[in-house]
Amino acid sequence: MRAIAVAFGLCVSAPWVSPVEAQDDREWSPRLLGIEASFMMSEGLDQFGELSGGGLGFTSGITWMPWQTSNFGARFDLMFNVYDRAHHPVCLTTPCWMKSDMITTNGTFQFGIGPEWTLSRRPAQPYLFATAGPSVFYTSLGMAGCGGGGEHNNDNHCSENYFSDWGLAARAGGGLRYHFHEIFGVNLGFAYQHHGTREYMVKGDLGLYEDGTVKIDNMRHSRANNLSFEIGMHFNIPQGFERE
Repeated sequence: MRAIAVAFGLCVSAPWVSPVEAQDDREWSPRLLGIEASFMMSEGLDQFGELSGGGLGFTSGITWMPWQTSNFGARFDLMFNVYDRAHHPVCLTTPCWMKSDMITTNGTFQFGIGPEWTLSRRPAQPYLFATAGPSVFYTSLGMAGCGGGGEHNNDNHCSENYFSDWGLAARAGGGLRYHFHEIFGVNLGFAYQHHGTREYMVKGDLGLYEDGTVKIDNMRHSRANNLSFEIGMHFNIPQGFERE
C-alpha cells in the first residue's frame, strides 16, 4: 500500500516541477553546504516486504559542494527506519496491581557517503545521489515510559538490544527541492535502499514468557531491501556566505 503512495506522490510532483521553474528563472549563489532533514515512509521489497510491510523513520544529511562552477558535491547521510514495533502488556507487581507495556522495536540504521548532483541552481532544484556505508538491522526491547526523568530513572536500563546484524548497504535516489529563499526550502525525494541478504526479525520473532525470560523464537534470512519516500526541509549555506 505504501509503495502505491510513493508512486502517487512522485507522479503528483512531476507536473509541478516544470511550471514552477518556468515562472522563476532566478539562480541562487553557488552552494557551499546543504543541510537536510526529512520524514521517511518505507516499503519493504520481496520477502522482507511481505513479512514487515512498511516502516517509518527519518533521514538527514549534509552535502558539501566546494567548487563554485560545479553542481557536483559529496553527500554524507544518515537513515533511521523502524519497520516493525509491537506492544506487550506486562505486570510490574505480583499480584498484578500495576501494569505497563514492553515495546519490541525492529529497525535499521544506515550511514553513507557518496556523490550528489544538483541539476539546477534555480528555486526548483532536481537532484540525484548515491551513497554507501555500514548499516545495521536490530531488535530491541524496552519499557514504555522509562527514561522520563527522576531520581531513580536510568536511561541505560530502559532498552536492551537483543540482536544486531551489521553489513554494507547502499542508497540511490533523487527528488526535488524548492527554495522559497536562498537559505531555506522544502525537499520531496525517494530512494532505493540496498541492504542485500541479511538476518533480521519481525513482529513476534522475539519471545516474551510469563517467567520473565526473553529469547529469539525465530530468525529471518533473506534479501532486505526497500523503497522510501521522503519529505522535509533543506537549508543552504551559499559560497561566500560569511563575507556578505
